[in-house]
Amino acid sequence: MYPKSFDYFSPKSLSDALELLQAGNSETRILAGGQSLIPSPKLRSLSLKRVIDITGIEELNYTRREERVFRIGALTTNATLESDKEVESSFPILREAAGQIADPLVRNMGTIGGNLCHADPVNDLPAVMLALNATIVATSKEGTRRINADSFFIDSFKTALAPGEILTEVEIPVAEGKIGNAYRKVKRGSGGFSIAGVGSNLSAADDGTVSNCRIAMTGVGPKATRALEAEQSLQGKAPTSSDFDNAAKLAVEASQPHTDINATESYRRKVLNKLVKEAMSAAYDRATQVR
Repeated sequence: MYPKSFDYFSPKSLSDALELLQAGNSETRILAGGQSLIPSPKLRSLSLKRVIDITGIEELNYTRREERVFRIGALTTNATLESDKEVESSFPILREAAGQIADPLVRNMGTIGGNLCHADPVNDLPAVMLALNATIVATSKEGTRRINADSFFIDSFKTALAPGEILTEVEIPVAEGKIGNAYRKVKRGSGGFSIAGVGSNLSAADDGTVSNCRIAMTGVGPKATRALEAEQSLQGKAPTSSDFDNAAKLAVEASQPHTDINATESYRRKVLNKLVKEAMSAAYDRATQVR
């Protein structure tokens, strides 16, 4: 099905894109890869009036590590996150999540900024950003605003971006010491949506006890969310398998899964229980392994 006609703009700089966005209206949409936006008007689930395609803005496509922060430009593709050597060594959770998104064609086109702004409750990267305590950088004509990931995802397909703002960068803190993170997921078919996914990130003291812990879930609620009680249950412990079992139980209790064409609510709970244990165990092993 062909979409209805709409006005299309393709700026080559962020400043031009912001000018166009400011001159638009509430029906203006930003295209940043298009893997979610392009199918919508074809399916008549969204009527486009005005589209600003920012994929040609080269200044938003980068990954770079600074002293205490790792920066990812909004137009960095999922394929880049999957193959980038710095990402692989510092944040295996990012590589693992990006490598499981849909299929290679989608990963080559889809961007981190587009994924996060779409805020699909079964998307992988929102949970990863929560686990990594990332900061979302939003830019408008008035300046730059930084939004912690915990406050960025409001509801299904709804974020804290204000009118006139474009997501331009993701900032991930680079912690020192024994750090480990991991992403585990079950999806329907080779390129299907997540039935459930779990991102975990923790730091360990020299004696093996967990000094900080974040567990984030996707596919089991109206938005990606953290399992706060599960996190707290592991603090200060050198966790055993029974500790991971208890954390998984608490995470399942905090989840809000539903039944749809992909899975039942009860199946999602069973999958989530398994994934929390796997993700936390992998993160802890990475944090405490001898380097």
